[in-house]
Amino acid sequence: MQTLDPTDKILIEELQKDSKQSIKQLAQKVNLSITPTHERIKRLEANGIIEKYVAIVNPTLLGKTLMVYCHVTLVKHQEAYFKEFEAFVAGIDEIVEVMYLAGPYDYIIKVVLKDMADFEHFIARKISRLEIISNIQSSFVITPVKRFTKISTE
Repeated sequence: MQTLDPTDKILIEELQKDSKQSIKQLAQKVNLSITPTHERIKRLEANGIIEKYVAIVNPTLLGKTLMVYCHVTLVKHQEAYFKEFEAFVAGIDEIVEVMYLAGPYDYIIKVVLKDMADFEHFIARKISRLEIISNIQSSFVITPVKRFTKISTE
């Protein structure tokens, strides 16, 4: 873990709130001039603390009203199977998150889709094509309670 001073932490917090803030705005918030503020941000990026900048979209407004978490179990616990699964799911746009787990399932995947017909197509024509999957158990989100991307610096 890298050591962050209070100024770095403020910059990280502020960029997570709104990454479109100007360097000038950020500099004012940390009481530095523009150049040192810009250098700190570049250092945070170079060190991998800030990985990338993205726009967070509202899936419902894009017609994606169904969110599903699928617990996936593979037929065997072998490195080749893990690599095959991870390479396969990386190419499926509907899958927005994949986590390798300890416990009764090997992976949990988060899928964002239009509707139940879209889910049926996803299961029947996409994910089930992978023969190394032995079981998929799906949970359907009724209402997202908290959708947040901010990571605390504390």
